[in-house]
Amino acid sequence: MTDTQETNVTSGTAETPEIHITGKQLLAMQPGQVHALYKLRVDTFINEQHTSFAEIDDADAEPGTHHVLAYVHPGHAPNYKWGTPDPGSPLKLVGTARIFGPAEEQQVGRLAVLPEFRGFGIARQIVDATLEVARGRAAALDPVTQKAVVKIEAQVATQPFYASYGFEPVGEPFTVEGIEHQEMHLTL
Repeated sequence: MTDTQETNVTSGTAETPEIHITGKQLLAMQPGQVHALYKLRVDTFINEQHTSFAEIDDADAEPGTHHVLAYVHPGHAPNYKWGTPDPGSPLKLVGTARIFGPAEEQQVGRLAVLPEFRGFGIARQIVDATLEVARGRAAALDPVTQKAVVKIEAQVATQPFYASYGFEPVGEPFTVEGIEHQEMHLTL
């Protein structure tokens, strides 16, 4: 899933994959994890959505950027129920997001879930984990004199998804790479 709506593409399958959520800084990841992260994002934002912006940017490697990673255990050969594992791993990366910026003004972005895993609530699990990181960072702020805001530039189609978390639109919609977006804020 991108910052887009979740669509169940499982053809009515009642079985749900067990998702394992973790997160870390880019420089703490193994090379295979970085490769899987960038492949997922490039496949989603560049190939699927046909955008031409620089998907890999300096914010990824900043020390304060936390990448939330959603994995599934694909099963065992020859019956890989959930696809094949990532190179060098027994797991398969199926979704991600990142959060960065100072505790009082954090930015969430690059939410993506593989198309075949949409509709299982994985994006919701990723956002839950991302907001947990944001709340942890905000806990260090003085609640009397400081407030923490989480910002996202949501694709307009996903506004209801983010509104369900309490995000509210700020300003006017704008277009990025032909896709209409809306800045949204959540005060923690």
